[in-house]
Amino acid sequence: MRASSTFVTLLAAAALASSVAACKNVPGIGGRSKVDPNSCGNYAVSDAGRKLKGFLEATVTLETEAARVEAVVKESCSIMGRELQMPAGDLQGSTDAVCTKVIDYLKGSLQANFKADAKLDIKYTPAVCTVNADVAARAAAQCEAKAEADVSVTCNGTCNGTCDGTCKGTAGTGGSSGNCNGVCEGRCSGGCDGSADVNASAQCKAEAEVKASVDVQCTEPELTVAADASVMVDTARAEATLNAIRTGMPKMLSVKARLRPLEAATKAWAQSARELGAASGDLAQSFKDQALCISGQISAAVSAITKIEASISVSVSVSASASGSVGTN
Repeated sequence: MRASSTFVTLLAAAALASSVAACKNVPGIGGRSKVDPNSCGNYAVSDAGRKLKGFLEATVTLETEAARVEAVVKESCSIMGRELQMPAGDLQGSTDAVCTKVIDYLKGSLQANFKADAKLDIKYTPAVCTVNADVAARAAAQCEAKAEADVSVTCNGTCNGTCDGTCKGTAGTGGSSGNCNGVCEGRCSGGCDGSADVNASAQCKAEAEVKASVDVQCTEPELTVAADASVMVDTARAEATLNAIRTGMPKMLSVKARLRPLEAATKAWAQSARELGAASGDLAQSFKDQALCISGQISAAVSAITKIEASISVSVSVSASASGSVGTN
């Protein structure tokens, strides 16, 4: 009897060990927290599963783009820091720490190496970013299993395409259902200078707005900075300061333009992620055998909120501060 009991105990222990090992491969369970939309089998065959997979794909896309944008911001600061011959140690650390030091140093260099009444000759043409409203509508339509024409996309900015509604600005063929180069109070298709606001369920809205914000098309900013030698206190240091602005600031200004639609999409995505997190128990259980994996995926998405929001926030803050330091805000 004792031998039989011991055998059963060993079997239970083996099963538990196997279960724990399996959990280590489930995102959000066993210490892992990576979002992987393809890790839970064929869950996307249902309506709820299709929407969830689209949302998880948008999460991966947004996390990648937020990190890429922050990396560009940090590198722009580092470029300026190197041109200013700052100590290498000052260019190590977080984006916020590095950029704060560089921008403060840049401001100090402008004050120290140019006369008090000096005016720099700055010529600046901002980057213009256009969100394709059709990309947002197409993504939302696929997510909702609707016709693209049945999805409403409004433009928080200027609609440069067709407006199915009232166009306040310059209308091509009339104020309704015509070409619009102004504020569209209705469905905008084509280009949108600003951000696209998609009328869809939370997960589909997040997916569509993330896709459109990452797919944004931008012109390059144009920046020239010069100063007469007569306004320079220390010519070599003054020229180094101007070179820092010329080499590092254009990428920063380009990122600043891209951040407007990306920031708006992040807000929609984060709201959806929090709502999913709050309902994760019931939603996950609806997938039955895939419940554990689905629960882990939702948990991983919720865990990504802080990191993504922090990346976007620091990029917005630093790009605005850097732009303001040289009068290009």
